[in-house]
Amino acid sequence: MPEFKYDRSNPGPCCQKIDDMIQYARPIVERWPSFHKRSLGVDIMQEMYTMLRLATKARLRYMNKSTLADLDTSKAVLDIFIQQANKIIFTDRSGKTRRLLTDQSYGEWSKKIDEIGALIGGWMNSVSGRKSGDSRGNAP
Repeated sequence: MPEFKYDRSNPGPCCQKIDDMIQYARPIVERWPSFHKRSLGVDIMQEMYTMLRLATKARLRYMNKSTLADLDTSKAVLDIFIQQANKIIFTDRSGKTRRLLTDQSYGEWSKKIDEIGALIGGWMNSVSGRKSGDSRGNAP
């Protein structure tokens, strides 16, 4: 098996997209009321970090079908968390009723999750189509 060196300057498209999503989400979650930030916000951030960890792990492993399946599952869980956040209505300090996510932020976040899902799906297809003697296939 050929020697594999990890390239820190190129994390791969999937890891990069997940990192971009984390950077997008962090300020949104930080603006949430304390209760939601410390409950659903923590779950959302942890799920995104789990996705980043799994995507990195999949890039560095030869047989990564199970890791990619875990990554796909984690993406589905994150999607559900985002849907839940979009449904939560609260009253702010001024007495106005608001949702945790605006329509714009929910749409943008959903788009980012869909893009990551497409990368994961393509990656899974490339891994399942690869024969056992082929190269590492560390695509996304």
